[in-house]
Amino acid sequence: MRTGILTAAGLAAALLLTGCGKKDGIEGKTGGDITSKSSAKDIGEAYINEMTRVADALESVDDEASAKAAAKKLKVAIDGLNQMQEELDGELSGVKAMQVFGGRYTELVQVQTRMATAIMQIQTEHPELMNIVGDELEKLEN
Repeated sequence: MRTGILTAAGLAAALLLTGCGKKDGIEGKTGGDITSKSSAKDIGEAYINEMTRVADALESVDDEASAKAAAKKLKVAIDGLNQMQEELDGELSGVKAMQVFGGRYTELVQVQTRMATAIMQIQTEHPELMNIVGDELEKLEN
């Protein structure tokens, strides 16, 4: 198996460092809405929303068909996260990061916990499906 428990923990740690209306079940801003001029509030909202998409997709995996569907959803969310990172490269100083996540820290921890739990559950209960979703998870830029 290409992706192990340490990779899952590493992914969760990397994710920590790293528009209005519904978009694929998400209300509010997404990664595609963020520019270098975006407010800390909008950046935090988009980041949490994209992370929620990742967690939702991972939690839906229980067979091959759901893993393939989740991989498609993961691609959208991870593309959004990567786009945010490219747009904000060098712009997210320690102070701005505190502004972005300070008020949403609990929410951030909850969604990261959901992701890590879902990854471990897939690895434990359906290790054969980890390759399907793991290929998309590996595309997340650090």
